[in-house]
Amino acid sequence: MDVRDLPPARTVRIVGAMLALLVALGAIFVWSGIYNVAASSDHLRITTWLLAQVRERSIDTRTIATDVPPLDDEGMVRLGASHFETACVSCHGRPGQKTNPVMQGMLPPPPDLAEVGKRRPPEEIFWIVKHGLKYTGMPAWPDLRREDEVWGVTAFLVDLPTRTADYPDMAGLSRGRDDSGDAGQIGSTAKECGRCHETGGSDTNGDRIPRLSGLSEAYILRSLQDYARGSRPSGVMQPIADRLDERAMRDLAARYSALGSPPERQAATAAAPGRVGRGEAIATLGVPESGVPACLSCHSGRQSPQFPVLAGQHTDYIRDQLKLWQRGGRVGTPYGRIMAAVATNLDADQIDAAAAYLSSLPPGTIVSPPVVEAER
Repeated sequence: MDVRDLPPARTVRIVGAMLALLVALGAIFVWSGIYNVAASSDHLRITTWLLAQVRERSIDTRTIATDVPPLDDEGMVRLGASHFETACVSCHGRPGQKTNPVMQGMLPPPPDLAEVGKRRPPEEIFWIVKHGLKYTGMPAWPDLRREDEVWGVTAFLVDLPTRTADYPDMAGLSRGRDDSGDAGQIGSTAKECGRCHETGGSDTNGDRIPRLSGLSEAYILRSLQDYARGSRPSGVMQPIADRLDERAMRDLAARYSALGSPPERQAATAAAPGRVGRGEAIATLGVPESGVPACLSCHSGRQSPQFPVLAGQHTDYIRDQLKLWQRGGRVGTPYGRIMAAVATNLDADQIDAAAAYLSSLPPGTIVSPPVVEAER
């Protein structure tokens, strides 16, 4: 009999019976425990194929409209390398070195990322680093609001195939030394901090990492506390601060606040005097028509120690933080909400100018705050 000649009601019953049989077989398969979920045993070939197809199609679909920023910035690459050393090496291993044998026991094992920049376009690397991958052990970035950090890792991985031998320098491994002789948590953490921040004899590992010397002890302590609470987002600093107790935070704050200026600090934006001049007007007078107060009315170093001194801070770091406030990425604290309101009223050119002027000042300079004449 031709199935096309069957009455509709009977066709429905047959299809329903077949579906019910499939469900029953599936239930038996699940409840029998016959499928081996041990990581010591590989998936069935069909399972591996299906997971790979679902994964790749999902990545393709979700990266179609991704706008990729310029990734050839050395500061961004160094920022990403520092992050990679902190968060990724434990599973993926350092470039040029064998992966930890324990991690090779994962299913699937973490891939060697030394050549990932050749295998995947930047938008796919960014999406995977930010969101992670189910059924692989790859976690999402600790705070999804910090896309700037994720783009740093992306820039590093894109650049890595041609610079594998430079990894120790890019990640700060050759600079993370601490000569204080401290043991235990403080000494270990100080060495880790030294891969990115100043060590007393060297500058930061790139201009997208903040200079801490010259900042008040109170401000550094509050920053660590905010990171630990999660009220100040950072996929890198939150995990580090989370494992510090109050005493460790206070000791680190005192240590970095007392650091002198590294000798090789570079004069920033010397080639852009026009921009620096526009930035000086914003820093000393504000932008009254936009409701933006003068930067130095809070950040000259003569006000509350809770306000960081910005003189000599990296241009790129100041600019990145202002843009982060514009995106709503630092509104978890009262101070952050104040700055978000200010940053929202600045355009890109004004942000660049203000950052250029502040970074052109001698590091840690206590600047006289602007004098506002009373209206007559």
